[in-house]
This record gives sequence, structure tokens and C-alpha cells, in this order.
Amino acid sequence: MTRVKFELPADDLDRATAFYRDVFGWESLRLPFPYALVDTDGEPVDVADSDGGISPRTEFVQGPVLIVEVPSIDDVAPRVVASGGVLLNAKEQVGAYGFSQYVKDSEGSVLCLWESIQEA
Repeated sequence: MTRVKFELPADDLDRATAFYRDVFGWESLRLPFPYALVDTDGEPVDVADSDGGISPRTEFVQGPVLIVEVPSIDDVAPRVVASGGVLLNAKEQVGAYGFSQYVKDSEGSVLCLWESIQEA
């Protein structure tokens, strides 16, 4: 089973988080690197269960991206390629939170595969 979240690109994280707070009442939590987790229900952000995030605009994140949480990126990435998709970068560790890898689906849409680091 997978869970889907979202990622929105921003040129200015402070300006973007203020926009979503002021317009929709979203709460945000800045991480120790350039990224803000968001919850859309107005409640404080739960790091382990956020709805999505706001990231700096990058080569891969130019528009909204769906984040697909998977048990193992190493298992899913080969299936992306076998099904006509493309791997855009190598699997990367994201702090102590997990791993990510950007891919394009068979139609050219960018997705982010996400694998959480399980606490013992």
C-alpha cells in the first residue's frame, strides 16, 4: 500500500508558507534544511504524518509534485523503468527522515518516491 502527499515548489519558502497559512490556514514546520512540512487541517504539523511540503524550486520540482510513499525505493525504482518511466536522480537521504528519488511516469509527470526511515 502506498500513501500520496504533495510537494509545492517555491522561490521563497517564507513567502510561500505565509501565503498558504494566510489563504488556507495551513500550518507549516521548517526543517533544519530548506524545506517546510505542511498540514492542511490547521493543526500543528506532525513530522511523521504531514500532508506534504514546500520545497525550493529545483530542476525536478518546477510545478506541484505528488510524493508517493513506498516501502522500498530500491524495489519500486526498477518497476518505474520497466513500466516506461525514467529515474531523474539517484536515491538520496533526507536528513534523519527518509529517502527520496524523483522519477517521471510514462506520461512525463514528475513524482517523488519517498521511503521513511523506520524508528526501531
